[in-house]
Amino acid sequence: MTFATQASEHQTQMAKHVPKSHHPAVINSAKPIEDNTKTSESDLIWKGISSSFMLPVEQWRADIPWYKRWSASINLGYPLVDTPAVIPANSTTGPSNQNFTASLSLKYAIIGNWFISATAYHYFDKDLQQAWNPDFTYVFGYSDWRPYTFSLLYSNYGGNRFNPSDGIKHTEFSQGTWSLGWKFPITKPVIDWLSFTEDGAIGCQIDYNYTPEYFDLASVEYKNQHQTISLGCKYSIIGNWYVNATGFYYLDSSQKQPWNPDFTYGFGYFDWRPGTITVQYNNYSGNRWNSAERGPDTGRFKDGSISISYSFKF
Repeated sequence: MTFATQASEHQTQMAKHVPKSHHPAVINSAKPIEDNTKTSESDLIWKGISSSFMLPVEQWRADIPWYKRWSASINLGYPLVDTPAVIPANSTTGPSNQNFTASLSLKYAIIGNWFISATAYHYFDKDLQQAWNPDFTYVFGYSDWRPYTFSLLYSNYGGNRFNPSDGIKHTEFSQGTWSLGWKFPITKPVIDWLSFTEDGAIGCQIDYNYTPEYFDLASVEYKNQHQTISLGCKYSIIGNWYVNATGFYYLDSSQKQPWNPDFTYGFGYFDWRPGTITVQYNNYSGNRWNSAERGPDTGRFKDGSISISYSFKF
């Protein structure tokens, strides 16, 4: 696999309304593409662009049992700190989870690279579960692991509830995020300047992210049209060991909340194949380029979390 569509909770949960794809930021996990001519590189780019969003109907004619289209993973997430944030109770978005959790994710491949997935969470300390900590999350859309392809995803990581209180919905669809992205590898000669291992590879993805409705802490009310542009890259050091980072640009800086980061980062061991174990550290908290601008209890290394997951197919 050259690119993995595991986007650290889809581009790190789109930094809580700024991508949970499935786990470290979208990006490549093998050797970069090597081409000797500009023409061949142009051909690869056009092939990736023109093949995006395809519907390979011939797959429906294949004699594949329905359950073969399912894949899954189980996960344990352990935060390095467990101090809950103080945010108004009506907020369905907030800082990253600060609770020891177990989760089960299911993904169904509809056709080609079109899919739908959902994750259910168990909080070991129910008292620490905040209004914005979901019982479940869901993602659907199109994402191809190959370079130079487009992706289009809807993801909802808000305070979704299986059994909501009176007057509360199971989910607020308008508070989910739509993301249009494009993947590309870092090729020669640039990769030779950046990599310090023979097998090193870097893949990136740029996204436009749009959230129709978001919670604004300053006014303590919901507002409309939260928009960001993000650029995430993953450096596969050797084998399945990697580091990744994603930077965010806010089209309206006044929309940035204390828990919305300028950047996110992570590292660990990631294997996309079924029957494997992945171990990661990820930090989605309110990281700031200028540390003096960080919100309380955000943007520190200890505000990240460690996760262990096991993936499998039916």
